[in-house]
Amino acid sequence: MGIAAGIASGLIVGEVIRRWLNRLNYRVTWEDSDETSLAPPGTRWWVPCALAACWGSTVWLIPPTYDLTYWAHLLGWMAFSAIGSWMAAVDMDVRRLPDPAQFLLAVTTILAGLGCAWSDPVRLLMGFTTGLVCGVAFLAIHMLTRGDLGLGDVKLVIICGWWLGLISPTAVFAGLLVGCLLAVLYSALARVRQFAFGPWLVAGTIIAGLVLPATPQP
Repeated sequence: MGIAAGIASGLIVGEVIRRWLNRLNYRVTWEDSDETSLAPPGTRWWVPCALAACWGSTVWLIPPTYDLTYWAHLLGWMAFSAIGSWMAAVDMDVRRLPDPAQFLLAVTTILAGLGCAWSDPVRLLMGFTTGLVCGVAFLAIHMLTRGDLGLGDVKLVIICGWWLGLISPTAVFAGLLVGCLLAVLYSALARVRQFAFGPWLVAGTIIAGLVLPATPQP
């Protein structure tokens, strides 16, 4: 029953996000580019499908203890997948991860993380450390590639590193590995060398975070 409710609510919220995205309000005009002149991105039918799969899997894979840790973990993953799907769709369209969405994702994961591990300072420190390490590593890649890896991806990986770090360093490694493998697979199938990395980072984080250990124990 709970899984069906997760899937149904994911479809509904995903459809709301899809219609919001299709307004193209996120497209802006810069001094050197005009996003409003880009070709239409399509219907993005995959958004409600992906969110339904994420929310259904979240309800299914997280053991129901109904305490603070459980609700923080459950709602945290639901928020992460909802905001992440919006960011992924935007990044695929304009190759940009908007700062307001990054800020909202950071706030929700920080609050959820504090709820998940409120009585375990070591776990909180681990999340902070892995987020920082991921950010430094991606910043170095950003500099070495002269911006091919965007600063938006650097900000996003800090959030993902924090969130997965609350589970374990293994989850962080797995999330990055899965994200990179998905990106390489997409690059090979689409025969492109430049593409948005944000969607695959979000996907890798969700897959690793839900398939690996369940709710962190306080």
